[in-house]
Amino acid sequence: MAKHNAYRHNRGSRWAAPLILLAKVLAGLVWGFCVLALLVAVSLGLVAGYRWATTTQVFDVHEVQVHGVQRLSRQEVVAQAGLDRFRNLLDLSLWKIRRDLQEHPWIESVALFRHFPHGLRIEVEEEIPFFWRQQGQRVYYADQHGEIIAPVQVDSFTSLPLLVCDPNQLRDQRDLAIVSRGMEHNRFPFGFAVIAWIRFQDNNRVEIALTDRDIRVVLGREHLQSNMRGLTSIWNDVRARDELEGIDRIMVLEGRGWVGYRSERV
Repeated sequence: MAKHNAYRHNRGSRWAAPLILLAKVLAGLVWGFCVLALLVAVSLGLVAGYRWATTTQVFDVHEVQVHGVQRLSRQEVVAQAGLDRFRNLLDLSLWKIRRDLQEHPWIESVALFRHFPHGLRIEVEEEIPFFWRQQGQRVYYADQHGEIIAPVQVDSFTSLPLLVCDPNQLRDQRDLAIVSRGMEHNRFPFGFAVIAWIRFQDNNRVEIALTDRDIRVVLGREHLQSNMRGLTSIWNDVRARDELEGIDRIMVLEGRGWVGYRSERV
């Protein structure tokens, strides 16, 4: 009788483990289905919420603030940004607007900020023209590095010195940077506004023509910064003697200076 009971017990244990495993698998499938259903529901809810948020009038763009413009108008910036094609603040692609704005020749950099619920702020940094440059039959504005910005037009006319150089040459880039920094930091004895043109010549000289006194300044490109300091010393000395009106040329080459008068050469 004891053996019969032991036999029946072993037979039941043999089927218990598979049944338990099957129950766990079914429970896992049920839980997995529930989690999947929950994820699908959440995803559909997010999609529906996104569609609502990007189409609702709650976030319509009512105000576009444009800051930092001087040459450009607010209307030009808004048109360049393509904002007339969008109404919802959340539907705006800021990276695309930034890309479109930076394609404008007068815009150097731009920053965009959403101001919920109805505002967009555009901060623009414009290109600053330092020179004119001529290419073919057209005259262009150029930055302090001599890089072309945009054509000179009547409706945006600004008188600037004509720059004659080759910005693609490393030597011209270097010397132009020295002269531009000198102008910015007042290291020349005259202002930027009185310069008619600047010419970087192949004969190792840079020539500057002044409009107010009709004076020609010639500086050697070797030791250019030293020659600029020499120019300032000569200019101040001649001005102290009240002789600037009689000068038509000042040359500083290799640290040595010459002053040319209209009636004679000294």
